[in-house]
Amino acid sequence: MWEADGFAEAAKKDFVLVSLDFPQGAELKAKIPNPKRNDELKKKYGIRGYPTVLVMTPDGEVFGKTGYARGGPEPYLENLRKISSAGKADLKDVKKLTKALDGTKGNKRNRALDAIIAKLNSMDPESPFIATLADVVSEVYPNAKGKRREACVEVLVNVGRVDSDVLAAAKEIDFDGSKGLWAKAVNSLAEGVNSDETFEIAYNAITELFTKSKDVAKNPGASLCQKMSIWSFRMKDDEAAAVMWAERGLAMIKDSDDPNDERLRKFFEDMLEE
Repeated sequence: MWEADGFAEAAKKDFVLVSLDFPQGAELKAKIPNPKRNDELKKKYGIRGYPTVLVMTPDGEVFGKTGYARGGPEPYLENLRKISSAGKADLKDVKKLTKALDGTKGNKRNRALDAIIAKLNSMDPESPFIATLADVVSEVYPNAKGKRREACVEVLVNVGRVDSDVLAAAKEIDFDGSKGLWAKAVNSLAEGVNSDETFEIAYNAITELFTKSKDVAKNPGASLCQKMSIWSFRMKDDEAAAVMWAERGLAMIKDSDDPNDERLRKFFEDMLEE
């Protein structure tokens, strides 16, 4: 996109273009002048895939994030302008919301927290400000009471900010699984598995959910069964458990006419045939 005819000239009217190279091959990586700085920037801005395009202030505050897209330079630039406009508004809102919470007490603090929760619930899932507001809710929710605490836990689950404490809180609120909050929290935890430790936590959490929950809905129940079938077979070397989870998952979607379930149905059937 950067090299497309007319893109750079048009973009420079609204943006200062900065390109950073993160090569994948060992030979190209060896040519990076300051690889440590690359790693620092990757961690700071939460870069997980390439290409990633960030829109930010001169001070480095990110208020927009996208990738590349088809359609040519004009539609892409128009999308960048929309992201920029919405992002600047969000940046202003986030600063206002977090400032309103600082140093407040009682009802004023509760109203400020409610406003942050409402903002999180309305934000685009790709918004770079989700992490900032989720950090605030994560810090204050243990002391929240009643429905407000429940709202805090629910929004943290919805934005994927689930650790063992949030999982325990979701389970406490939805003790029989009837609200679906416990299952959503477990699913979020399972999506974030990146180590042996988090794998064991997620594996045990899914097992407990299906053992104690009144009823696990197809979504996310079927995908959780898929994970457990794979994990049981590959990580636990437990073929019987893999079959059991595949049977359970297949039962959840056997009468479904949702096209999205076809992939899962084929997985479960293939697992049972092996």
